[in-house]
Amino acid sequence: MEQILDHHPDARLKVFAVWEPMLPTDWGAPMTWVLARLSDRRVSQFWDKSHLLAQRMAEDAREPQPKPHCCDRRGVLWDLAAVYPAGATWGPELPAAVMFDGPVAKVRSAIESQLTR
Repeated sequence: MEQILDHHPDARLKVFAVWEPMLPTDWGAPMTWVLARLSDRRVSQFWDKSHLLAQRMAEDAREPQPKPHCCDRRGVLWDLAAVYPAGATWGPELPAAVMFDGPVAKVRSAIESQLTR
């Protein structure tokens, strides 16, 4: 994600990086050195111990949002990138994403294609 942001320094966007415990090594919130991997000023990072956002994203998924080809572990979404259109409003229900897939490291081109629209 940091490389994408570096390649688009003037893009008007906001990145929410949500960390959640998925692997046996994820026993606590990410340490400072992990958070430092996303140092761009447009990034806000959160620890979601209870998978609340992942659960909400799964519950609110609907057409025309694409279905992910990955990213489910024991019924919890993870390592997923979601891109929402400019002006999308987050209210009682999440807006439909225009890109919803992962793992994040493998969908760089799909993310970047949304930034150039």
